[in-house]
Amino acid sequence: MLNQNGAPQMPEFFVGKTITGERIARFIQTKHALLSNALGKPDTKFIWYSRNHVAQWLSEIDRAGGDGMRVYFGAQGEQEAYPGQLCLLMVLTMADPLTGGHTNITVEDAPDFIDRQLTPEEVEAIHRDFNTGSPCPPLCDGKEPIFP
Repeated sequence: MLNQNGAPQMPEFFVGKTITGERIARFIQTKHALLSNALGKPDTKFIWYSRNHVAQWLSEIDRAGGDGMRVYFGAQGEQEAYPGQLCLLMVLTMADPLTGGHTNITVEDAPDFIDRQLTPEEVEAIHRDFNTGSPCPPLCDGKEPIFP
């Protein structure tokens, strides 16, 4: 949709840099401090995802007949790369006509899941798990501003 100047209109979920900056600062000053203290090391401040990663998610939503996704907060396991650190888990959803809400889609229940599943070697080689981004810390190059 175009605005009165003929430019593409911003999506309704756009909140702008002021609100974004305030919310990030509030998280860093409150929840991040508590999480880091409990963990005994700096916890995740953000997770970066490539455009390709996001495009693959959109493709999977379409493939599953979904209407969106839920983003759950989780913590890495003790045997994983970043033990105890915050992680995001993206779960596809579909409209639930009975409730008017959304129901989680279990990708593993799809009839073609076994055929589409990657071997552990393929996963390691291309590292494309939907729930794997680049968490900072520890994967910070020292140049990332918190925001903006």
